[in-house]
Formats: sequence, C-alpha cells, structure tokens
Amino acid sequence: MQSAHSQAPVIAIHGPIVSSSDPAAHLALFGAFGMEEVGRIDRSVAETTAIWGTAGQGSSEITLETPDTPFGLRLVCFDPGQDVQIRNPDRPSDSEALKVIDFYAPDLLAALRSIEAAGFRFKEDMADYETPEGRFQEAHLWAPDGVVCALISGDPALFETLATVRDRLVSEPQSISGPVQDPEATLAFLKNVFGLNVIHRYGLDDASFDALVGTSAALKLRAWNVGVNTAEPYFGIINYGLPLGTQTPLFKVARPPARGLLGATLRVRDVAAVARKAGVPIVAMAVPGFGTVQAATFQGPNGAWFQAVQSGSLEARAAAA
Repeated sequence: MQSAHSQAPVIAIHGPIVSSSDPAAHLALFGAFGMEEVGRIDRSVAETTAIWGTAGQGSSEITLETPDTPFGLRLVCFDPGQDVQIRNPDRPSDSEALKVIDFYAPDLLAALRSIEAAGFRFKEDMADYETPEGRFQEAHLWAPDGVVCALISGDPALFETLATVRDRLVSEPQSISGPVQDPEATLAFLKNVFGLNVIHRYGLDDASFDALVGTSAALKLRAWNVGVNTAEPYFGIINYGLPLGTQTPLFKVARPPARGLLGATLRVRDVAAVARKAGVPIVAMAVPGFGTVQAATFQGPNGAWFQAVQSGSLEARAAAA
C-alpha cells in the first residue's frame, strides 16, 4: 500500500526558473551558491511559443542542480530578449510577482565572504529578528535581472527540518517567495491545482527586516510556506501588511520574455490532471537533467509561472529517494 505522501500530486518542487539576459553571470552567481550545470538545450521559436506563449522568440535553457540532490534551478534565455525587468530594487514592495530565492547558510559570514569573492555584493543592511521558533539572521543580494538571493541563518537546530543540505556553505534553494496582496487566492490556487498545503506560517514585525527589504513603511508581515514538506524547496506566500493601494502589482509585467525570477519547476505524478485544472495544454519537450517530459506551463495569481513536468525517469527518481 502506498502512503498518503506518495499519492500527493506533486513529487517535489525542483526549484526556481529565472529568465536570464546574462546566463554567464547567473552561472557564476549560482555556482557561488554551490550549484552545478547538468545540461543545456536550444529551442526553436515554435517550441518556445508552445511552451511560454511568447511571440517571435527562440530560447535556450540551462539546468543547474545542488549536487547530490534533486533540487536546483533553471535558466531560460529568450532570443531576442526584452528590456523589461520584472523587479526594480527602487520599488521593493511591488507585489504579485516572485522576488526572492532563499538559501540556508550555516555560517552566514563565511557564505557572504565566499559569494562576494565571486564578484557579487550583498546589501549592507542585514536583518536580525526573533520568531517564536528562534532567532534568524538574513542578508539579501540583488543579482542580475533583479533576482534577489537571500542567505538565512540561525541556530543550526532550527534548520534540521528547514533544509535538505545543511553541511555545506549554502543549502539547496530553500524557498521561492514573493509578496502578494491577496494571499488567500494564491493559497487556494496551490491547493486546488497542485494539492499543496500550508506547511508553516509565521509573522514578522521587525525594523531590521523593513530596512533589509528597503521600504520606509513599517511592515506587518504574514507568511505562509506551501509545499511538500519543510525540508525541501517550497513557495513562500508573503503579505507585507501594507495599506491597500500602496503596492504596485506586477502580474502583467511578470510574463515571458520579461527578465527576472519568473517561476518554478514542479515534478508531478499526473500532468494531465494539473493541466485540466489550470485549463492549459500539455507540451512534450526535452529538459536538461529531466529527460523527455510532458509539461504544462501557466501563471498563478501570485504572478509566478508554474511549469509542471512529468516523465517516467522522474517517477523512478522519486521512488528511489
């Protein structure tokens, strides 16, 4: 008899999808975060259109993974590219688009020094905040194309169930998060389409975190982590608690081929069921590191693009895990 967990629609959240105008810079960046390239592929205009709904763009993809894990990140480079960047550091509270890729760093200062030695610079403001679970420290880096990478640290005991990789400079991508004005809509979407539930929730009211985000307004943050379990990559649904009308929604901006943190890849058991619920077609394609898959790609109410993929090889990897 299979367990309830094995019957869950989502096998795992592989990790973020970044729309990159500078793949060499992103390869250097995520290499500094411990990831390694596992393959790349070029796509025709017709194939790119079928997958992403773009017009007149071809694309190339590079898959990276955190070694010895099934988690990582995919870079998608549209050609010709677009000047539109999803996120602007001058507008840190914009909503309805993904914003941050979180990584756990057991030794925050060592991770900062190593990544900055690779040529990337973290913000001077760092957050140091208390939660019911314990005290955390957090640093942010605004990477090429407006992709924000966060290092989060604290008592190692706090992370025994909050990351898979805990003995390296940084973990696998821990979470993929972004601010929304209507969290209930995104929570319902993730439940209805993917069967994903809230695995952790928290609140935060801290001046050092406000400074880290870069907003002059005091945040009354509420957050819901949604995924398979807390030790694997999950989605962070963030509400800043700001007055209505003070945030600019990026839903219409956060569409390919716009540059930035575009979405995420999810390995699923039944892509046809996901596609029916999302009301989108299924496309057969090869994905580096995944093999030939059946994929459904669509935008959620939080502005993120979700690419659900299914293949026999993924099922075999899941069964062996």
